[in-house]
Amino acid sequence: MNKLNFIFIGIALLMMMSVTGCNTPYITNSGERLLSNSVVGCAVGQVFFDDCGAGAAVAAGATIIDDQTK
Repeated sequence: MNKLNFIFIGIALLMMMSVTGCNTPYITNSGERLLSNSVVGCAVGQVFFDDCGAGAAVAAGATIIDDQTK
């Protein structure tokens, strides 16, 4: 994992924690779920496929499809 991707993942995690950690009303439960799944998807995509964007896109797409079928 090169340094740039590690920094990108770290910044994304910091942003997510800062937004969700202060109980802000502008992010809903569905939005928080989408954001967290995208970050996890990015990390998994980076580890297994060396492509953060693809992992985040797959995780976000799966979350949106899951939310529509509820």
